[in-house]
Amino acid sequence: EHEYYIFRRGTYKVGRKGCDIIVNKDKGVSRVHAEIIVDEMICMDHLPKRHSNNSSEVRIRDCSKYGTFINKNLGSREKVHELPNRETMLKDGDIVAFGTGNAKYRFLFVSLVFFAPSFEINQLQDKMSLIGATFTRTWTSKSTHVVLDDFVQIGDDIIDAIVARKPLVRFSWIELIAGTTICSEIPSSLSHAPTLTLEGASLKVADPQSREQCLRGYTFLLESIHKYKFKEKLQLLLDSASAKVVYAESQDPCSQNLGDNQVCVLPAGSTSSNGGFSKFNSVHTVKEMELISAVVSGHLDPSVMASAPGKYFAP
Repeated sequence: EHEYYIFRRGTYKVGRKGCDIIVNKDKGVSRVHAEIIVDEMICMDHLPKRHSNNSSEVRIRDCSKYGTFINKNLGSREKVHELPNRETMLKDGDIVAFGTGNAKYRFLFVSLVFFAPSFEINQLQDKMSLIGATFTRTWTSKSTHVVLDDFVQIGDDIIDAIVARKPLVRFSWIELIAGTTICSEIPSSLSHAPTLTLEGASLKVADPQSREQCLRGYTFLLESIHKYKFKEKLQLLLDSASAKVVYAESQDPCSQNLGDNQVCVLPAGSTSSNGGFSKFNSVHTVKEMELISAVVSGHLDPSVMASAPGKYFAP
């Protein structure tokens, strides 16, 4: 059966035909078998104390002949059709079975926590309240998305979000979500990616999957992290893009030929299984900002790599 995502308050019908949630797997499912009533959209990560026992403010009401059943996390089984008003509150993790029990769905609350470093609070709150999301001004690992205006300058917090493989979106994606009631998948954010700025250059942000693969097969030789603008975050960024990173010793010929904020690109096969280097005749170098641009945009342009001729011997 399909997954379904509910984004707004309201009543959603479950059944075989003409319903918001279509269930065909069980012949015991009625044409209109049940109703899911969303009384309030809330963020489970920021529940006030009045919401006890992981309440989601979502009810299910049985409208059927053969019944609706809920298997709780602790193993108990509720017959919704035997409860007062034929309804009960759903909780995160409940398994709901319709009809004879062949059609089962797990009810889960999907948190949306937006890191929004530059947006006006009022602009965000209206849309966030509609979809039960929340936002933070400070980067946290609990953030699920980063919402940014176009042409925001890339800084440490955005680098942290990219390293954590979070989607970066414009406010238009939140507006899209807020205008959605129910669907079988979360709407794609690909067409809502922002264009950011890095040292005057504009960069269209790639999706997390493209960013994760864009430097696969490359090996980069770094010097002391203090040489680079983003320091230890540069290695984390390269790691997140599937690159291999090694560090140069101070006496390495490679490092002696590097300029400020430059990184040595080692040829394929120049590193051994134990981490040592083999002999190679030439290398390329690339600037730190070009590497960051590559990870943000999901593509490293080979033309930005400069040749550094000469024989190099690594231990």
